[in-house]
Amino acid sequence: MSNATHSGHRRCFECGERLRLERGAVDYPESGLDNVRLVNVPIWRCANQHDEVEIPAVEELQNLLAGTVIRKGTPLVGAEVRFLRKRLELTARQFSERLGMTPVHLSRLENGRRPLKRQADLLIRLFSAVALAKKRQEACRPDVVLPLLDELEAAAGGKPELRFRHRKTSHRGASRHEWVTAGA
Repeated sequence: MSNATHSGHRRCFECGERLRLERGAVDYPESGLDNVRLVNVPIWRCANQHDEVEIPAVEELQNLLAGTVIRKGTPLVGAEVRFLRKRLELTARQFSERLGMTPVHLSRLENGRRPLKRQADLLIRLFSAVALAKKRQEACRPDVVLPLLDELEAAAGGKPELRFRHRKTSHRGASRHEWVTAGA
């Protein structure tokens, strides 16, 4: 539906007055997050102070917001987990199954009724980064996933030591070298 008249001028949906273009800052509650503010956004305003906010390139904005949430330095909060899930277009059941948790547990995390442990936080970020890159048919950025993998590994107790034992055997005068796995 267009609010332009035949002469090309935009008119207010509420009162029909002519709109003028301004730029300003607006909150973005449609993201599902209460701390997102957009600046330099086109705002169409009439003489009666009715505003029509225009958010250009919404898909690009949502991708930028998801990447920012994934890379942020503080722990994820429930609304951010929900935002990432919705950005991936997954139901709670689908998302929780991919993360190896129950839908009830995910619901408690998303609603802030259960704290998000560091390993779950990292797993959600890692899964979301890889799944979003796949959804956009792009390569997953190493500068995003490698630090998450390193931290996830450290949170799980570090790299397990792999041990191998060398054996030298001889059979009928010929020596042979072999490697076998050694217990911890």
